[in-house]
Amino acid sequence: MATPELVHKDIVPEAKPGWIFSHYASGPLLEWEWAHKRLREATTFWIATNALEGRPHVRPVWGFWQDGGFWFSTTNRSVPYIEADQEVVLHTESGEEVVIVEGRCDRLYGKENLQRISDGYLERYNHSTNATDEGVFTLEGYGGPGFKITPTKVLGWIAPQFDTATRWDFPA
Repeated sequence: MATPELVHKDIVPEAKPGWIFSHYASGPLLEWEWAHKRLREATTFWIATNALEGRPHVRPVWGFWQDGGFWFSTTNRSVPYIEADQEVVLHTESGEEVVIVEGRCDRLYGKENLQRISDGYLERYNHSTNATDEGVFTLEGYGGPGFKITPTKVLGWIAPQFDTATRWDFPA
């Protein structure tokens, strides 16, 4: 399987009013830097996938935002779900300063690509892992494949100032 293009500059998407509570937000809209900062600084994220039976599946994951996408490794039910349907939703841990990423989740191959996740885990979480051609593993041998989520849309708002709801679209 081919590995998608991994590195590109972070683009600055245009802010548009987000749809919230049955209307488009009146503003003021948030700047992309506001969302980008929260994506870079969050430590726990929630990823939503579609289970093979069609029901939603949500779980917390560690990862990091870098070069226009979210990089992570996991080994659980999410792996076959992602392989069956690459469309996922990622949410930062905050319910007050909300950032939601909708996008495509691609599995990564090759030690060089997966080393990036291993290095990111050490930097972000002080968590040592080893990268192989197939995945990222703890020193005890736990681990699994690596992935990158490339956004198609990001939503953000500050609760309870819901008129700040902002949408940023990304090229496909």
